[in-house]
Amino acid sequence: MNSKAPRAPVAAGNRSWLDDLPAKAASAAAAARAALPTTAGAAGPDLPAVLAAWILIDPAQAAQLVEEWLATADAAGNLTPPCPVVCQLAERTAEALADPDGFAARILPPLAKVLAREFDRYDERGTGLPRWPTAAEALVPAEFAPGRFTVDLAVLLSNEAAAFLRLADSRADLARALDIAEGEQRELDDWLKATFWDEETSTFHRHDEGRTSVPDRSPCGFFPLIWEGRTEAMATGLRARAPELRAAAWPPRAWIAFFALLLNAPHNSVVAQMRREGLPPGASPAETAAWTLLALGSDAARAGYLEAIPPAARWLDGNGRRLARAAFAGGAALLAALLIWSFGHREKSEALGDGERRARLACEDGEHARAAALYGQAAQRGETAYFRYRQAGEWLHLAEYAAAEAAYREILASRPDAPNARMNLALAVLKQGRRAEARDLYRAVAEAAEAAALPDLAARARLAAELVERQLALDRE
Repeated sequence: MNSKAPRAPVAAGNRSWLDDLPAKAASAAAAARAALPTTAGAAGPDLPAVLAAWILIDPAQAAQLVEEWLATADAAGNLTPPCPVVCQLAERTAEALADPDGFAARILPPLAKVLAREFDRYDERGTGLPRWPTAAEALVPAEFAPGRFTVDLAVLLSNEAAAFLRLADSRADLARALDIAEGEQRELDDWLKATFWDEETSTFHRHDEGRTSVPDRSPCGFFPLIWEGRTEAMATGLRARAPELRAAAWPPRAWIAFFALLLNAPHNSVVAQMRREGLPPGASPAETAAWTLLALGSDAARAGYLEAIPPAARWLDGNGRRLARAAFAGGAALLAALLIWSFGHREKSEALGDGERRARLACEDGEHARAAALYGQAAQRGETAYFRYRQAGEWLHLAEYAAAEAAYREILASRPDAPNARMNLALAVLKQGRRAEARDLYRAVAEAAEAAALPDLAARARLAAELVERQLALDRE
Protein backbone atom coordinates (compact mmCIF):
# COMPACT_ATOMS: atom_id res chain seq x y z
CA MET A 1 0.00 0.00 0.00
CA ASN A 2 1.13 3.52 -0.72
CA SER A 3 2.90 5.00 2.28
CA LYS A 4 3.05 8.40 0.58
CA ALA A 5 -0.71 8.86 0.71
CA PRO A 6 -1.85 7.33 4.01
CA ARG A 7 -5.47 7.08 4.83
CA ALA A 8 -7.41 6.87 8.02
CA PRO A 9 -7.69 3.63 9.93
CA VAL A 10 -11.38 3.43 10.66
CA ALA A 11 -10.97 0.94 13.46
CA ALA A 12 -8.21 -0.13 15.76
CA GLY A 13 -8.98 -3.80 15.16
CA ASN A 14 -8.90 -4.71 18.88
CA ARG A 15 -12.50 -3.62 19.52
CA SER A 16 -11.38 -1.43 22.42
CA TRP A 17 -14.07 1.08 21.64
CA LEU A 18 -16.69 -1.63 22.24
CA ASP A 19 -15.18 -2.35 25.65
CA ASP A 20 -15.49 1.32 26.61
CA LEU A 21 -19.20 1.65 25.83
CA PRO A 22 -21.67 2.29 28.67
CA ALA A 23 -23.82 -0.69 29.61
CA LYS A 24 -26.87 0.32 27.58
CA ALA A 25 -24.83 1.11 24.47
CA ALA A 26 -22.78 -2.07 24.89
CA SER A 27 -25.98 -4.10 24.98
CA ALA A 28 -27.21 -2.40 21.80
CA ALA A 29 -23.86 -3.05 20.11
CA ALA A 30 -23.92 -6.72 21.09
CA ALA A 31 -27.43 -7.16 19.72
CA ALA A 32 -26.48 -5.36 16.51
CA ARG A 33 -23.42 -7.51 16.05
CA ALA A 34 -25.47 -10.65 16.49
CA ALA A 35 -27.89 -9.45 13.80
CA LEU A 36 -25.14 -8.55 11.31
CA PRO A 37 -24.78 -11.06 8.43
CA THR A 38 -21.41 -12.78 8.18
CA THR A 39 -21.49 -13.78 4.51
CA ALA A 40 -22.02 -11.84 1.31
CA GLY A 41 -24.90 -14.11 0.35
CA ALA A 42 -26.71 -13.51 3.62
CA ALA A 43 -26.14 -9.76 3.40
CA GLY A 44 -27.57 -9.56 -0.13
CA PRO A 45 -28.27 -5.98 -1.24
CA ASP A 46 -27.27 -4.71 2.22
CA LEU A 47 -23.68 -5.90 1.75
CA PRO A 48 -22.03 -2.43 1.52
CA ALA A 49 -23.62 -1.33 4.81
CA VAL A 50 -22.85 -4.64 6.48
CA LEU A 51 -19.24 -4.49 5.32
CA ALA A 52 -18.80 -0.93 6.61
CA ALA A 53 -19.95 -2.05 10.05
CA TRP A 54 -17.69 -5.12 10.14
CA ILE A 55 -14.68 -2.92 9.35
CA LEU A 56 -15.29 -1.18 12.66
CA ILE A 57 -15.68 -4.30 14.79
CA ASP A 58 -13.80 -7.15 13.07
CA PRO A 59 -11.49 -6.30 10.13
CA ALA A 60 -10.80 -9.98 9.45
CA GLN A 61 -14.50 -10.62 8.94
CA ALA A 62 -14.64 -7.52 6.74
CA ALA A 63 -11.76 -8.86 4.64
CA GLN A 64 -13.65 -12.10 4.09
CA LEU A 65 -16.71 -10.15 2.94
CA VAL A 66 -14.66 -8.05 0.51
CA GLU A 67 -13.27 -11.20 -1.09
CA GLU A 68 -16.72 -12.80 -1.24
CA TRP A 69 -18.11 -9.65 -2.84
CA LEU A 70 -15.38 -9.62 -5.48
CA ALA A 71 -16.04 -13.31 -6.14
CA THR A 72 -19.56 -12.41 -7.30
CA ALA A 73 -18.16 -10.49 -10.29
CA ASP A 74 -19.16 -11.91 -13.67
CA ALA A 75 -16.87 -12.14 -16.68
CA ALA A 76 -17.33 -8.44 -17.43
CA GLY A 77 -16.63 -7.35 -13.86
CA ASN A 78 -20.19 -6.64 -12.69
CA LEU A 79 -20.59 -7.10 -8.94
CA THR A 80 -23.64 -8.34 -7.04
CA PRO A 81 -24.87 -6.14 -5.51
CA PRO A 82 -23.58 -3.33 -7.74
CA CYS A 83 -22.48 -0.30 -5.72
CA PRO A 84 -19.47 1.95 -6.49
CA VAL A 85 -17.95 1.82 -3.01
CA VAL A 86 -16.05 -1.47 -3.20
CA CYS A 87 -12.59 0.09 -3.65
CA GLN A 88 -13.19 2.52 -0.81
CA LEU A 89 -14.35 -0.18 1.60
CA ALA A 90 -11.57 -2.52 0.48
CA GLU A 91 -9.01 0.17 1.25
CA ARG A 92 -10.49 0.81 4.70
CA THR A 93 -10.48 -2.91 5.38
CA ALA A 94 -6.80 -3.14 4.45
CA GLU A 95 -5.97 -0.21 6.72
CA ALA A 96 -7.70 -1.88 9.66
CA LEU A 97 -5.87 -5.20 9.21
CA ALA A 98 -2.69 -5.90 11.16
CA ASP A 99 -1.03 -7.24 7.98
CA PRO A 100 -2.73 -5.76 4.90
CA ASP A 101 -0.23 -6.80 2.23
CA GLY A 102 -1.50 -10.32 1.62
CA PHE A 103 -5.09 -9.12 1.51
CA ALA A 104 -4.20 -6.37 -0.97
CA ALA A 105 -2.28 -8.81 -3.18
CA ARG A 106 -5.31 -11.11 -3.37
CA ILE A 107 -7.93 -8.48 -4.10
CA LEU A 108 -6.14 -6.09 -6.44
CA PRO A 109 -6.39 -8.07 -9.72
CA PRO A 110 -10.16 -8.63 -9.44
CA LEU A 111 -10.60 -5.13 -8.02
CA ALA A 112 -8.91 -3.65 -11.11
CA LYS A 113 -11.39 -5.45 -13.36
CA VAL A 114 -14.35 -4.35 -11.26
CA LEU A 115 -13.19 -0.73 -11.22
CA ALA A 116 -12.78 -0.64 -15.00
CA ARG A 117 -16.30 -2.01 -15.36
CA GLU A 118 -17.66 0.64 -12.99
CA PHE A 119 -16.34 3.40 -15.25
CA ASP A 120 -17.81 1.76 -18.36
CA ARG A 121 -21.10 0.75 -16.79
CA TYR A 122 -21.99 4.17 -15.46
CA ASP A 123 -20.79 6.06 -18.53
CA GLU A 124 -21.72 3.86 -21.46
CA ARG A 125 -21.60 6.72 -23.96
CA GLY A 126 -18.22 7.94 -22.81
CA THR A 127 -19.31 11.53 -22.18
CA GLY A 128 -17.45 11.81 -18.88
CA LEU A 129 -20.75 12.33 -17.04
CA PRO A 130 -21.69 9.09 -15.22
CA ARG A 131 -25.37 8.32 -14.74
CA TRP A 132 -27.21 5.75 -12.66
CA PRO A 133 -28.60 3.11 -15.04
CA THR A 134 -31.86 2.54 -13.13
CA ALA A 135 -33.82 3.99 -10.24
CA ALA A 136 -33.41 0.71 -8.36
CA GLU A 137 -29.63 1.01 -8.45
CA ALA A 138 -29.45 4.74 -7.72
CA LEU A 139 -28.65 5.53 -4.11
CA VAL A 140 -31.50 8.07 -4.13
CA PRO A 141 -34.16 6.54 -6.40
CA ALA A 142 -36.49 9.54 -6.06
CA GLU A 143 -33.90 11.71 -7.82
CA PHE A 144 -33.37 9.32 -10.73
CA ALA A 145 -34.44 10.24 -14.25
CA PRO A 146 -33.20 8.84 -17.57
CA GLY A 147 -30.25 10.91 -18.76
CA ARG A 148 -29.89 12.77 -15.46
CA PHE A 149 -26.45 13.47 -14.00
CA THR A 150 -26.26 13.79 -10.23
CA VAL A 151 -23.02 14.46 -8.41
CA ASP A 152 -23.34 11.60 -5.92
CA LEU A 153 -22.29 9.03 -8.51
CA ALA A 154 -19.44 11.18 -9.84
CA VAL A 155 -18.11 11.62 -6.30
CA LEU A 156 -18.27 7.91 -5.55
CA LEU A 157 -16.45 7.00 -8.77
CA SER A 158 -13.75 9.64 -8.20
CA ASN A 159 -13.16 8.30 -4.71
CA GLU A 160 -13.16 4.74 -6.06
CA ALA A 161 -10.31 5.68 -8.41
CA ALA A 162 -8.39 7.42 -5.62
CA ALA A 163 -8.73 4.44 -3.29
CA PHE A 164 -7.57 2.02 -5.98
CA LEU A 165 -4.55 4.20 -6.80
CA ARG A 166 -3.46 4.10 -3.18
CA LEU A 167 -4.09 0.39 -2.77
CA ALA A 168 -2.23 -0.55 -5.96
CA ASP A 169 0.72 1.70 -5.08
CA SER A 170 2.20 1.96 -8.61
CA ARG A 171 2.37 -1.83 -9.10
CA ALA A 172 3.91 -2.50 -12.50
CA ASP A 173 1.52 -5.33 -13.30
CA LEU A 174 -1.44 -2.97 -12.76
CA ALA A 175 0.01 -0.02 -14.67
CA ARG A 176 -2.78 0.05 -17.23
CA ALA A 177 -5.47 -0.07 -14.55
CA LEU A 178 -3.67 2.70 -12.66
CA ASP A 179 -3.53 4.77 -15.83
CA ILE A 180 -7.27 4.38 -16.38
CA ALA A 181 -8.08 5.19 -12.76
CA GLU A 182 -5.92 8.30 -12.81
CA GLY A 183 -7.48 9.58 -16.03
CA GLU A 184 -11.03 8.90 -14.91
CA GLN A 185 -10.48 10.57 -11.54
CA ARG A 186 -9.10 13.71 -13.12
CA GLU A 187 -11.90 13.90 -15.63
CA LEU A 188 -14.59 13.51 -12.97
CA ASP A 189 -12.94 16.00 -10.64
CA ASP A 190 -12.62 18.57 -13.41
CA TRP A 191 -16.30 18.33 -14.28
CA LEU A 192 -17.33 18.68 -10.64
CA LYS A 193 -15.08 21.64 -9.90
CA ALA A 194 -15.57 23.62 -13.06
CA THR A 195 -19.13 22.94 -14.11
CA PHE A 196 -21.32 21.75 -11.28
CA TRP A 197 -20.29 23.78 -8.20
CA ASP A 198 -22.19 27.00 -7.50
CA GLU A 199 -20.31 28.93 -4.85
CA GLU A 200 -22.98 31.58 -4.48
CA THR A 201 -25.60 29.08 -3.31
CA SER A 202 -23.16 26.52 -1.85
CA THR A 203 -24.75 23.79 -3.95
CA PHE A 204 -23.75 21.40 -6.67
CA HIS A 205 -25.95 21.21 -9.74
CA ARG A 206 -27.62 18.28 -11.39
CA HIS A 207 -27.98 18.15 -15.15
CA ASP A 208 -30.75 16.76 -17.35
CA GLU A 209 -30.09 16.27 -21.04
CA GLY A 210 -31.46 19.14 -23.09
CA ARG A 211 -32.21 21.24 -20.03
CA THR A 212 -30.45 23.83 -17.92
CA SER A 213 -28.57 22.54 -14.89
CA VAL A 214 -30.28 23.34 -11.59
CA PRO A 215 -29.02 23.44 -7.97
CA ASP A 216 -29.41 20.06 -6.34
CA ARG A 217 -30.56 20.39 -2.74
CA SER A 218 -31.53 16.71 -2.58
CA PRO A 219 -29.44 14.13 -0.72
CA CYS A 220 -27.37 13.68 -3.89
CA GLY A 221 -26.01 17.20 -3.53
CA PHE A 222 -24.40 16.48 -0.15
CA PHE A 223 -22.13 13.70 -1.40
CA PRO A 224 -19.28 16.08 -2.34
CA LEU A 225 -18.63 16.37 1.42
CA ILE A 226 -16.95 12.95 1.11
CA TRP A 227 -15.27 13.81 -2.22
CA GLU A 228 -11.49 13.84 -1.93
CA GLY A 229 -11.15 16.61 -4.51
CA ARG A 230 -13.38 19.13 -2.74
CA THR A 231 -12.02 22.54 -1.88
CA GLU A 232 -12.29 24.17 1.52
CA ALA A 233 -14.86 26.60 0.11
CA MET A 234 -17.02 23.68 -0.98
CA ALA A 235 -16.68 21.95 2.39
CA THR A 236 -17.50 25.13 4.30
CA GLY A 237 -20.53 25.90 2.15
CA LEU A 238 -21.93 22.39 2.35
CA ARG A 239 -21.29 22.10 6.10
CA ALA A 240 -23.26 25.30 6.61
CA ARG A 241 -26.24 23.50 5.11
CA ALA A 242 -26.00 20.60 7.57
CA PRO A 243 -29.35 21.55 9.19
CA GLU A 244 -30.97 20.57 5.87
CA LEU A 245 -29.95 16.95 6.43
CA ARG A 246 -33.20 15.26 7.31
CA ALA A 247 -33.24 11.48 7.56
CA ALA A 248 -36.81 11.31 6.27
CA ALA A 249 -35.61 12.54 2.85
CA TRP A 250 -33.01 9.80 2.52
CA PRO A 251 -33.32 6.09 1.70
CA PRO A 252 -31.63 4.07 4.48
CA ARG A 253 -29.09 2.63 2.03
CA ALA A 254 -27.89 6.07 0.93
CA TRP A 255 -27.91 7.45 4.48
CA ILE A 256 -25.75 4.61 5.82
CA ALA A 257 -23.32 4.70 2.87
CA PHE A 258 -22.88 8.46 3.18
CA PHE A 259 -22.38 8.28 6.95
CA ALA A 260 -19.88 5.41 6.70
CA LEU A 261 -17.79 7.28 4.13
CA LEU A 262 -18.13 10.51 6.11
CA LEU A 263 -16.18 8.98 9.00
CA ASN A 264 -12.94 9.64 7.11
CA ALA A 265 -13.68 13.35 6.72
CA PRO A 266 -13.47 16.19 9.25
CA HIS A 267 -17.11 17.28 9.07
CA ASN A 268 -17.98 17.01 12.75
CA SER A 269 -21.14 19.07 12.48
CA VAL A 270 -22.51 16.85 9.72
CA VAL A 271 -21.71 13.63 11.58
CA ALA A 272 -23.39 15.03 14.68
CA GLN A 273 -26.44 16.11 12.71
CA MET A 274 -26.83 12.64 11.16
CA ARG A 275 -26.50 10.90 14.51
CA ARG A 276 -29.18 13.18 15.98
CA GLU A 277 -31.46 12.40 13.06
CA GLY A 278 -31.04 8.66 13.42
CA LEU A 279 -31.79 6.03 10.80
CA PRO A 280 -34.46 6.77 8.16
CA PRO A 281 -37.62 4.67 8.28
CA GLY A 282 -37.87 1.52 6.20
CA ALA A 283 -34.44 0.06 6.99
CA SER A 284 -33.92 -3.69 6.84
CA PRO A 285 -32.75 -5.58 9.95
CA ALA A 286 -29.20 -5.75 8.53
CA GLU A 287 -29.20 -2.02 7.79
CA THR A 288 -30.49 -1.30 11.29
CA ALA A 289 -27.70 -3.38 12.82
CA ALA A 290 -25.08 -1.73 10.62
CA TRP A 291 -26.31 1.76 11.49
CA THR A 292 -26.27 1.01 15.21
CA LEU A 293 -22.63 -0.07 15.08
CA LEU A 294 -21.56 2.77 12.79
CA ALA A 295 -23.23 5.38 14.99
CA LEU A 296 -21.82 3.93 18.21
CA GLY A 297 -18.35 3.52 16.73
CA SER A 298 -18.14 6.82 14.88
CA ASP A 299 -16.28 8.70 17.62
CA ALA A 300 -13.66 5.98 17.94
CA ALA A 301 -13.32 5.73 14.16
CA ARG A 302 -12.81 9.46 13.70
CA ALA A 303 -10.47 9.81 16.65
CA GLY A 304 -8.16 7.21 15.14
CA TYR A 305 -8.30 8.91 11.76
CA LEU A 306 -7.44 12.38 13.02
CA GLU A 307 -4.72 11.12 15.33
CA ALA A 308 -3.03 8.72 12.95
CA ILE A 309 -3.12 10.63 9.67
CA PRO A 310 -2.15 14.27 10.13
CA PRO A 311 -1.23 14.70 6.42
CA ALA A 312 -4.76 13.73 5.41
CA ALA A 313 -6.20 16.08 8.00
CA ARG A 314 -4.00 18.85 6.63
CA TRP A 315 -5.25 18.48 3.08
CA LEU A 316 -8.85 18.19 4.22
CA ASP A 317 -8.53 21.33 6.34
CA GLY A 318 -6.28 23.23 3.96
CA ASN A 319 -7.93 23.41 0.55
CA GLY A 320 -7.17 19.97 -0.68
CA ARG A 321 -3.39 20.26 -0.97
CA ARG A 322 -1.70 17.11 -2.25
CA LEU A 323 -4.72 15.14 -3.40
CA ALA A 324 -6.46 18.21 -4.78
CA ARG A 325 -3.31 19.09 -6.71
CA ALA A 326 -3.11 15.54 -8.02
CA ALA A 327 -6.73 15.71 -9.12
CA PHE A 328 -6.56 19.24 -10.55
CA ALA A 329 -6.14 19.13 -14.31
CA GLY A 330 -7.20 22.52 -15.53
CA GLY A 331 -10.49 23.71 -14.05
CA ALA A 332 -12.45 24.52 -17.23
CA ALA A 333 -16.05 23.59 -17.87
CA LEU A 334 -15.19 21.06 -20.53
CA LEU A 335 -12.27 19.08 -19.22
CA ALA A 336 -13.93 15.85 -20.29
CA ALA A 337 -11.06 15.24 -22.68
CA LEU A 338 -8.10 15.85 -20.37
CA LEU A 339 -5.51 13.08 -20.38
CA ILE A 340 -7.67 10.37 -22.00
CA TRP A 341 -5.73 7.61 -20.45
CA SER A 342 -2.94 7.47 -22.97
CA PHE A 343 -1.95 8.72 -26.37
CA GLY A 344 -4.02 6.23 -28.39
CA HIS A 345 -3.41 3.62 -25.63
CA ARG A 346 0.05 3.18 -27.11
CA GLU A 347 2.19 2.35 -24.13
CA LYS A 348 2.54 -1.25 -22.99
CA SER A 349 1.95 -1.24 -19.26
CA GLU A 350 4.41 -4.03 -18.59
CA ALA A 351 7.26 -2.20 -20.29
CA LEU A 352 7.30 1.17 -18.61
CA GLY A 353 10.76 2.70 -18.63
CA ASP A 354 12.40 3.96 -15.47
CA GLY A 355 12.18 7.57 -16.64
CA GLU A 356 8.47 7.33 -17.31
CA ARG A 357 7.88 5.57 -14.01
CA ARG A 358 9.66 8.34 -12.13
CA ALA A 359 7.63 10.92 -14.04
CA ARG A 360 4.37 9.20 -13.10
CA LEU A 361 5.36 9.06 -9.45
CA ALA A 362 6.28 12.74 -9.52
CA CYS A 363 2.87 13.51 -10.99
CA GLU A 364 1.15 11.48 -8.27
CA ASP A 365 3.02 13.48 -5.63
CA GLY A 366 1.94 16.76 -7.22
CA GLU A 367 5.47 17.53 -8.49
CA HIS A 368 4.30 18.45 -11.96
CA ALA A 369 7.30 20.60 -12.89
CA ARG A 370 9.60 17.67 -12.18
CA ALA A 371 7.30 15.31 -14.07
CA ALA A 372 7.31 17.66 -17.07
CA ALA A 373 11.11 17.76 -17.03
CA LEU A 374 11.34 13.95 -16.84
CA TYR A 375 8.93 13.54 -19.74
CA GLY A 376 10.99 16.07 -21.69
CA GLN A 377 14.11 14.01 -21.10
CA ALA A 378 12.30 10.85 -22.18
CA ALA A 379 11.13 12.58 -25.37
CA GLN A 380 14.77 13.14 -26.34
CA ARG A 381 15.47 9.40 -26.13
CA GLY A 382 12.60 8.25 -28.35
CA GLU A 383 8.81 8.05 -28.68
CA THR A 384 8.89 11.82 -28.96
CA ALA A 385 5.20 12.37 -29.72
CA TYR A 386 4.01 10.19 -26.85
CA PHE A 387 6.28 11.74 -24.21
CA ARG A 388 5.57 15.26 -25.47
CA TYR A 389 1.89 14.44 -25.02
CA ARG A 390 2.51 13.42 -21.42
CA GLN A 391 4.67 16.49 -20.88
CA ALA A 392 1.90 18.72 -22.20
CA GLY A 393 -0.46 17.16 -19.66
CA GLU A 394 1.90 18.19 -16.86
CA TRP A 395 2.00 21.72 -18.24
CA LEU A 396 -1.79 21.79 -18.05
CA HIS A 397 -1.46 20.89 -14.37
CA LEU A 398 0.91 23.83 -13.94
CA ALA A 399 -1.41 26.23 -15.83
CA GLU A 400 1.32 26.61 -18.47
CA TYR A 401 -1.31 26.63 -21.17
CA ALA A 402 0.76 28.29 -23.89
CA ALA A 403 3.49 25.68 -23.47
CA ALA A 404 0.90 22.90 -23.59
CA GLU A 405 -0.63 24.40 -26.73
CA ALA A 406 2.76 24.52 -28.43
CA ALA A 407 3.40 20.86 -27.57
CA TYR A 408 0.04 19.71 -28.92
CA ARG A 409 0.58 21.69 -32.13
CA GLU A 410 4.02 20.11 -32.49
CA ILE A 411 2.48 16.65 -32.15
CA LEU A 412 -0.26 17.44 -34.67
CA ALA A 413 2.26 18.76 -37.17
CA SER A 414 3.55 15.19 -37.57
CA ARG A 415 0.36 13.36 -36.63
CA PRO A 416 -2.60 15.51 -37.69
CA ASP A 417 -5.10 12.72 -37.03
CA ALA A 418 -4.16 12.22 -33.34
CA PRO A 419 -7.59 12.78 -31.75
CA ASN A 420 -6.53 13.06 -28.11
CA ALA A 421 -3.95 15.69 -28.93
CA ARG A 422 -6.58 17.62 -30.89
CA MET A 423 -8.98 17.49 -27.96
CA ASN A 424 -6.40 18.72 -25.49
CA LEU A 425 -5.24 21.42 -27.89
CA ALA A 426 -8.78 22.79 -27.74
CA LEU A 427 -8.58 22.70 -23.94
CA ALA A 428 -5.26 24.56 -23.87
CA VAL A 429 -6.66 27.20 -26.21
CA LEU A 430 -9.80 27.55 -24.12
CA LYS A 431 -7.79 28.03 -20.94
CA GLN A 432 -6.09 30.99 -22.56
CA GLY A 433 -9.47 32.66 -23.05
CA ARG A 434 -9.83 32.04 -26.79
CA ARG A 435 -13.31 30.54 -26.57
CA ALA A 436 -14.40 30.86 -30.18
CA GLU A 437 -11.20 29.21 -31.40
CA ALA A 438 -11.61 26.43 -28.82
CA ARG A 439 -15.22 25.87 -29.91
CA ASP A 440 -14.13 25.51 -33.52
CA LEU A 441 -11.38 23.06 -32.52
CA TYR A 442 -13.85 20.90 -30.62
CA ARG A 443 -16.25 20.96 -33.55
CA ALA A 444 -13.45 19.91 -35.86
CA VAL A 445 -12.80 16.85 -33.71
CA ALA A 446 -16.50 15.96 -33.65
CA GLU A 447 -16.84 16.35 -37.42
CA ALA A 448 -13.56 14.72 -38.47
CA ALA A 449 -13.64 11.72 -40.80
CA GLU A 450 -12.23 9.45 -38.09
CA ALA A 451 -14.95 10.50 -35.61
CA ALA A 452 -17.14 7.62 -36.75
CA ALA A 453 -14.53 5.19 -35.43
CA LEU A 454 -14.31 7.07 -32.11
CA PRO A 455 -17.92 7.76 -31.11
CA ASP A 456 -17.12 8.37 -27.43
CA LEU A 457 -14.50 10.98 -28.26
CA ALA A 458 -16.76 12.61 -30.81
CA ALA A 459 -19.56 12.80 -28.23
CA ARG A 460 -17.24 14.50 -25.77
CA ALA A 461 -16.13 16.97 -28.40
CA ARG A 462 -19.70 17.83 -29.36
CA LEU A 463 -20.66 18.34 -25.72
CA ALA A 464 -17.60 20.53 -25.14
CA ALA A 465 -18.37 22.64 -28.23
CA GLU A 466 -21.96 23.06 -27.07
CA LEU A 467 -20.88 24.21 -23.60
CA VAL A 468 -18.41 26.72 -25.04
CA GLU A 469 -21.06 28.02 -27.42
CA ARG A 470 -23.42 28.54 -24.48
CA GLN A 471 -20.73 30.50 -22.68
CA LEU A 472 -20.11 32.61 -25.76
CA ALA A 473 -23.83 33.34 -25.95
CA LEU A 474 -23.82 34.45 -22.34
CA ASP A 475 -20.82 36.68 -23.05
CA ARG A 476 -22.73 38.36 -25.85
CA GLU A 477 -25.77 39.13 -23.67
